[in-house]
Amino acid sequence: ELNCEMCRGRYLRGMIPAPSPSLLRESMEKEMKRGVIGFLISGGFNRRGVLPFRPFLNEIIEARKRGAIISIHPGLVDEEESSLLRESVDIVDFELLSGKAAYMKGSPELYERSFEILMERGPKHVVPHAIIGLPYSSFDDFKHSVDLSYEYGAEELVILVFIPNSASQNTLSPELIRKCISYARKKSNELSLGCMRPRNMREIDEIALEAGVDRIALPAINKDFQSFDACCSVPDNMLYLFK
Repeated sequence: ELNCEMCRGRYLRGMIPAPSPSLLRESMEKEMKRGVIGFLISGGFNRRGVLPFRPFLNEIIEARKRGAIISIHPGLVDEEESSLLRESVDIVDFELLSGKAAYMKGSPELYERSFEILMERGPKHVVPHAIIGLPYSSFDDFKHSVDLSYEYGAEELVILVFIPNSASQNTLSPELIRKCISYARKKSNELSLGCMRPRNMREIDEIALEAGVDRIALPAINKDFQSFDACCSVPDNMLYLFK
């Protein structure tokens, strides 16, 4: 329903659809038989920017009991939902949005409040995502997201780079990307470059390495990386499971 300007549902096309609890259970059971242990649960989100995950919690909990590692993009949450996630998942990935980006169906305060609630009541591993180059956003908006991550004590920050849908949306430049990543490096314990970024800008990976990021999802450059078949937000103490 949200159909936000950030992705227009593009990233959902590569995911396994599970519109009902029974289909989610069947999909996870099938993948676990193949040796898969990690699952990312995401949108689509409703018009309020919320992932309606509550009906699926029993299936998620049962999968964790069988050894699955569960990460979720929940969108906006309240106190009760945050507490439910603490009991149900291992990792929360949260787009920490600031400013009045075009696709936000709410206000910056709602995103900040949801992040605060997750840090207070949610799972141990809450990983904020800050996005470079969103339409109608500025460096100061990105900086504010990074500052919030630091102030609330997040152990890791993931950097994403907006993929423009048209030339008119393209506000990216190597200088902006370098400025943003360098600032985030100064304010983050563990810094990752996430998978959402324009693949035709290979210099993003070079800039990230020069700035000192700790992790790169799906690197576009050849380096002597230590590789794991896992999302970049998986914490260090779980990475050995994905080697």
